[in-house]
Amino acid sequence: MLILTTGYETVVRSKLGAKESEVPDTDINQPLFVDLAEAIVIKRVPEYSSITDAVDLLLIQNAVVSYICYLIAPSMGRRVNQEVSTIDVKWKKERVDWDERAQQFLADYETSLSQISTVVVDGDGVDAPLISKITSNRNWDTGA
Repeated sequence: MLILTTGYETVVRSKLGAKESEVPDTDINQPLFVDLAEAIVIKRVPEYSSITDAVDLLLIQNAVVSYICYLIAPSMGRRVNQEVSTIDVKWKKERVDWDERAQQFLADYETSLSQISTVVVDGDGVDAPLISKITSNRNWDTGA
C-alpha cells in the first residue's frame, strides 16, 4: 500500500454501512480493489508522494477509500443480509440501490481529489468519447 494506512478497512466498511462479517478484510484487501484504487489515484495525482499537508493526505486517502467502495458496491447486494429472522428477533434492512451508491462513491472520490491543493491533480478522470472530440463544419443535409 502506497497511500492507505493501517486500519483503512474499517473506514471502507463504515462507508458501505457493512459489518466485518459481510465485508471481511480479506475481501477488501484483494488486489483488484486496493491496488487498482491506489493505481487510479496515483495516475491522477502523480506527485502524491510529495504531499505533506495533513488535510491533503486525508483527502488522498479518502479518495482511495471512496474508489474501493465504488469497486465493491456492485457486489454488496449479495453480501448484506437484508432480513434476519429468528425465534426471538425479526428485522429487515431498508433496501439500498448499490448502483446509485457506487455513483455516490465515485462522486466522493472526485470531490476529494478536487480539494487537494498542494500538488497537481490531473483531469477529471473521464475521457470523452473520440466522436465528441471530432468537429466538422460540413452540412450533412446538403453535402456542403
